[in-house]
Amino acid sequence: MAATVRFYEVVLWVHITAVVLAFGALFAYPLFLTLNARAPIGERAGFHRLQIAFSKLITGPTIVVVLAAGIYLASDAHLWSQGWVGAGLALLIVIAGLGATVMRKGEERLLAAAEAGDEAGYAGALGALMSWTALTVALIVVTIFLMAVKP
Repeated sequence: MAATVRFYEVVLWVHITAVVLAFGALFAYPLFLTLNARAPIGERAGFHRLQIAFSKLITGPTIVVVLAAGIYLASDAHLWSQGWVGAGLALLIVIAGLGATVMRKGEERLLAAAEAGDEAGYAGALGALMSWTALTVALIVVTIFLMAVKP
């Protein structure tokens, strides 16, 4: 019995894989940030350089793949009239916007504070980034729920 793989299924796989690649690390940020904050301040900058590079080189471009694959899937299956599709698209735009603005600025503030040895500035930036991270993760979880349940 030969399995038949349709192009739609391949694009669905690409879409899901891109979501995991783009957003998977964000779920571990609270742990990573907490552990990094325990290191001497002079040793914290490397992690924040990595965060920023990952965001620029992986997350940002991969969001484009998530969007393109999602557009194909919704178009091929004629799903644009479904509310969960529009909501998912809107949430992806919000999530990407948060990542490119407040999340990135928070990471840059942490990097600058670590490089300057500014513990107070670091603590303030860390608290803000943790809050934005929690909100962004919650939005990702809601988006995944909508895509999986299709209410």
